[in-house]
Amino acid sequence: MKKIDILSIPIADTTKKEFVNTVTKQNGQVWIVTANPEIIMLAKELPSYEKLLHTADYVVADGIGVVIGSKMLGQPLKERIPGFELVHEFMAVANATGTRNRIFMYGGKPGIAAKAAEMAKAQYPNIEIVGVADGYGRDGNGDEVASKAAAISPDYVFVALGAPKQEEWIATHLEKFPNSILMGVGGSLDILSGNIDRAPDIFLKLNLEWFHRLITQPTRWKRMLKIPQFLLAVKKDGRK
Repeated sequence: MKKIDILSIPIADTTKKEFVNTVTKQNGQVWIVTANPEIIMLAKELPSYEKLLHTADYVVADGIGVVIGSKMLGQPLKERIPGFELVHEFMAVANATGTRNRIFMYGGKPGIAAKAAEMAKAQYPNIEIVGVADGYGRDGNGDEVASKAAAISPDYVFVALGAPKQEEWIATHLEKFPNSILMGVGGSLDILSGNIDRAPDIFLKLNLEWFHRLITQPTRWKRMLKIPQFLLAVKKDGRK
């Protein structure tokens, strides 16, 4: 799969449909990072985190800012691939085929993963939720969660700890999941559970999901500053 370097992070140049088709046909382990400008800027600040992103099998453009950045570099990505939509696409394929359908959900406040699992099962009755764990347990490093999940042999491990924790957890425990598709999903379990509403369709169509998050969660404004910082960094990098 062709990849485009944006601030030294290799972003998969693919459509959501192509990507889902590629991943679901692979055997063995697959590690996916869903990257937005905030994640890429964090990688520039933390060399150890950047190294993790290079270790992943695929990094996809979760945020529209990443797609805009690719256009600024004259190498436009085919499209944005939101992590939340990937979660649904993977479950839809698992539900339709009845294979590779064992799912483990990890992260969020107490009760969120369980509720997300309940909602997922209602929508995709042929999937099997083999386990859930919240991100606020006493197991600070998530070692117990990793051992618990590995013992169940899930086909998918959706990790909602936020960056960089979710990618660090996956990297630390990769060897325990030789046949799993692992993906950091950020706030996807919050949305799937119904705890947080996703942006209305008009915002999604106009690629303004980030703006909806800002007006509904104004405490995120400092995080949103990463978007213009990212675009400025891309512009500067493109001049080299």
